[in-house]
Amino acid sequence: MPKFIHQQTVDFFHNQPIAAVALLREVGGIELPRFARATAEAVDATQLTSVEYRADAVVVLRDGSGTARLAVIVEVQLRRDAKKRFSWPVYAAALRARLQCDTALLVICMNRAVGRWCEQPISMGPSGTVTPVAIHSDRLPLITDPGEARRHPELAVLSVAMNGDHPDIDKAMEVMLEGLNELDRKGAQLYLSYVFGLVPTVVGERLKELLMTASADYEKVIGARYFSEWVNKGLEQGLEQGREQGREQGLEQGRAEGEIEAILTVLDARGLDIPAEARERISRCSDLHLLEKWIRRAVTVTSVDELFV
Repeated sequence: MPKFIHQQTVDFFHNQPIAAVALLREVGGIELPRFARATAEAVDATQLTSVEYRADAVVVLRDGSGTARLAVIVEVQLRRDAKKRFSWPVYAAALRARLQCDTALLVICMNRAVGRWCEQPISMGPSGTVTPVAIHSDRLPLITDPGEARRHPELAVLSVAMNGDHPDIDKAMEVMLEGLNELDRKGAQLYLSYVFGLVPTVVGERLKELLMTASADYEKVIGARYFSEWVNKGLEQGLEQGREQGREQGLEQGRAEGEIEAILTVLDARGLDIPAEARERISRCSDLHLLEKWIRRAVTVTSVDELFV
């Protein structure tokens, strides 16, 4: 699951680089230079350092002429890692030299204790310090004001994702949905996918109830929004892989093995834990009708146990 959360959050900033801008300005209190656009750009510094120094995401603010005004390194940190306090300054220095502009180090933390550790200044010796701007629940509290959610829907989404255990989470989800009304369909799909991927199951179920209340056409409108693009891609790849295997073997057994492979691929792509007994039950099944039913369920279940209900 940590790998799933990390990738979901990285994808979030790759697809919505403006979220990094909002966090620096509204949460970090940083005065940003005037810029015309914010874009997610190449994340490595291989021109200057070894390939092991690769940031999770880089957002560059450029003016109307295309000149870089500020480069934001976005790192997703789910646990303490002492090595990062040596590698993060390398990211900042290498990117500063490559783009010839100032840099900011933005660290996204789902755990407040990790966040407090990440925000500590990194000593560079007599040369000074590098201070990460760490975003965690202490710095991004739950947003329950509809006006703020409409102004900054990306912050409303992140606040829900970081505060899933807060007693006011229902109110926050309601105002988050108001904020998402300000976005186009693609943007709302991305944000909802991210929230569903990170909040606890009980919170996700409550969010689905809120969505059904808000939309008379729930299945048509929300169904397409529920999963992120990379999960859908995993589903498509798994189905194609399984069916291709079945076509090649030309036997019912081959078709069953292909469907089994598809189910396991989809569950794995969604980051769900597959217990050994469940994996064995799926792998031993030869009923094509049942396997096809499991494939459809694999797209929506929140745990592998729900596959067999």
